[in-house]
Amino acid sequence: MKIGTVSESTGLSIHTIRYYEKQGLIKKPEKDASGHRTYRAVDIETLNWVSCMKNSGMSLSKIKKYTQAFYDNNNALCIVSLEDHLKHLQSQKADIEHYIEVTRDKVARLKKRLT
Repeated sequence: MKIGTVSESTGLSIHTIRYYEKQGLIKKPEKDASGHRTYRAVDIETLNWVSCMKNSGMSLSKIKKYTQAFYDNNNALCIVSLEDHLKHLQSQKADIEHYIEVTRDKVARLKKRLT
């Protein structure tokens, strides 16, 4: 699969895919006879997971450690990495739930002033 197809499939720009390759977040794909990158289904799956981790706030350095462990079949390190990130996400969720509650209370108090 060519990089343009991968870009469409993942929603990542070609530039981002190449950047992730250069940063070592994903393995460099093989090249065909014309010198074009050839991606496999596992590459798309990995890119989607990298994107998910990044969008959820994981730093690129932590993503790199995770993907290296993944490629090395170091499941124990993958689990530790994901459990740490999950704790961070759960903390963020609790914070956001608190902010929502505070904001709802403020809206309710302001609405009372209107009546």
